[in-house]
Amino acid sequence: MSRPQSYSFQRYLAAKERVDDRALHRPTLDAVTADLAAVADARDEVRVLDLGGGLGSMLRRLLDWNRLPDRVSYTLVDRDGTSLERGRQRCVEWASEAGYAVDGGDESGESDEIENDAGHDLVLSTATEEIGVSFVAADAFDFLEATERRWDLVVAAAFLDVVDLDSALPAIFSALAADGRWYFPVTFDGETGFAPTPEPELEARIVDAYHASMDAPNRPGGSRTGRELLAAAPEAGGELLAAGGSDWVVTPPYAGDEAYFLHHLLSFFEDSVGESGEIDGFDAWADERHAAVERGELSLVAHHLDVYGRC
Repeated sequence: MSRPQSYSFQRYLAAKERVDDRALHRPTLDAVTADLAAVADARDEVRVLDLGGGLGSMLRRLLDWNRLPDRVSYTLVDRDGTSLERGRQRCVEWASEAGYAVDGGDESGESDEIENDAGHDLVLSTATEEIGVSFVAADAFDFLEATERRWDLVVAAAFLDVVDLDSALPAIFSALAADGRWYFPVTFDGETGFAPTPEPELEARIVDAYHASMDAPNRPGGSRTGRELLAAAPEAGGELLAAGGSDWVVTPPYAGDEAYFLHHLLSFFEDSVGESGEIDGFDAWADERHAAVERGELSLVAHHLDVYGRC
């Protein structure tokens, strides 16, 4: 596809679903699945909170892959109401095609309340399953501070690397039920590479500058959050149960909307590295990288970690 003239974050999130599907570390996800099944044996309903839930990608994935128990209360929180509304629509469309009966609940799909205890926006059901889904438009940490509910599992995918880890972990852990679990998949861990690489020295400077922009003192998060979690979670009172690599690997021929995904990812480089004007040759590098996507030649590898534990 041609280089876009403008970008949509919702389209980026949708395009990367397939990339994340391939990336997720299956042994770690197996541990999550087994533990949720054990929780379901002990209570009528398993409570899951999805921070930065956006388009509902993780919810649909967990249902599609049969990773959730039969009775679940699933709450998605995201400060981007547009993404949440689109996520609700995608959930309804997917569930209907997957054979679920869908009780649509509130037609707006959004809530102005920080606490959403009054009921679910959607109920997805089959003869054996009942999944209540709530969509809450709020800052994740405002929600955690205000809610009195406690959760059996908190999911935060591609989230902790863009927030302050030292304050995020205590807030998340405090919202867990006794022996509650936390699952932080696709957490960036400081390595990005493209192929082919015609100018390795220039590319190394650009990638290093891109990672450095994530570590700027005025920006929450960091470029090596994945590995930092391995020590930070136990220090905050958590216990590691499983972890593994969840690398993005995108190669030609591109599946789905992955060409757009690559173009949009390159735009992150343009916004962070290109605007600084500190690296001679950046504009030509970006132009050639976009052109390589158009020709169907560019490959990407980006390193992430999935980290799972309990409190």
